[in-house]
Amino acid sequence: MVSILILNYNGKEYLKECLSSVLSQSYTDYEVILFDNCSSDGSIDYIRENFDDSRIKIVSSEKNYGFAGGNNEALKHATGEMIVLLNNDTVVEREWLSELVKCLNESQNAGMVQSLVLTDGIPMKYYKKNGTINLFGHNIMEVFDIGQNGIGEIFQVNGCSLIIKKELLDKIDGLFPYEYFAYAEDTYLSFKVKFAGHKIYHNAKSMVQHKGGATMSKYRNEFVTFYQERNRLLNFLLFFSDTFRMKYYPLMLYNLFLKLIYGLFAGRYSAKGVLKAYGWIMKNGKWVEAERTKL
Repeated sequence: MVSILILNYNGKEYLKECLSSVLSQSYTDYEVILFDNCSSDGSIDYIRENFDDSRIKIVSSEKNYGFAGGNNEALKHATGEMIVLLNNDTVVEREWLSELVKCLNESQNAGMVQSLVLTDGIPMKYYKKNGTINLFGHNIMEVFDIGQNGIGEIFQVNGCSLIIKKELLDKIDGLFPYEYFAYAEDTYLSFKVKFAGHKIYHNAKSMVQHKGGATMSKYRNEFVTFYQERNRLLNFLLFFSDTFRMKYYPLMLYNLFLKLIYGLFAGRYSAKGVLKAYGWIMKNGKWVEAERTKL
C-alpha cells in the first residue's frame, strides 16, 4: 500500500486537477493524506464538497508548518508501506504511481525514486539529462544520463514527486527537520538516503506536469531568500566533516558577498534575507552541532 502525502496552503485553485488525476491511477492500493497548512481560501470545504472518496484523508492544521513540517505531520497519519510526496500544483499521468512503485521495488538498492517533473517555463532540452546541486546548493541541469528505458541513477531527488519506503524512513529518523520549513529539504533527504547506503533513481515513465512555485509565490522575497539560503548552506554544514567545513567557510563568505551584491544592485535576492540566513546559522551553532551528532 502507498500513502500519498499532499500538502495544501491556499491552493484551492489547483486541487481539482491534482486530486482528479491522483484518483484516476492504474495502481489502486493507495490512500491520500491531504494535509492543509491552515489555509484561509476554503480549500478544505471545497475538497469535502467535491471529492467524496474514502481514499482521501483530510488533516487540517491550526498552524502553517511549511513543506518540511507539513510532510512530517502528514506522515503521522500514513498507513502505507511506501510513502509518496506530491506537490498540490501538479497533474499526474495515469501510470505515474505504478511506475514509481515498480522502479522502487525493482531497481538495485533503491532508496528513493523521483518522477519526471515537467515544470511550466522550463525548456524541454533540460529534461534530456538529470541535474544535481553545486557547492552552494543551487540546482545544476543536464548532468546525469538517463537510460533508454527512462531510468537512471541520480544524486538529487526532486521533492515535487518522489517515493520512499516507510521502513527506510524509520531507519533514518523520518523526513525533515521542522526548522527547515521550506526549500532544500529534498537535498537534505537525498543526503540522508545516500549516506545510509542507498541509491536514488529517476524514472521518466512516471510523469508529472508541474505549475511550479504555486505556494511559495505567496511569500515575500525576504522570506523566500532566508529559507533558500540558510537551508542550502545547512545541508553542507550538517552532513560533512570538520575538515570539509574548514574548506567550506571561505566559499560561504564568497557566496555571502555575491548574494549581497546581487541583492543590492540586481534585485535577484533579498539582501536582508541573506543576512538573516547567515545570522541564524551563527546564532544556532548548538542546534547545528546537535543535528550533526544525531545524523
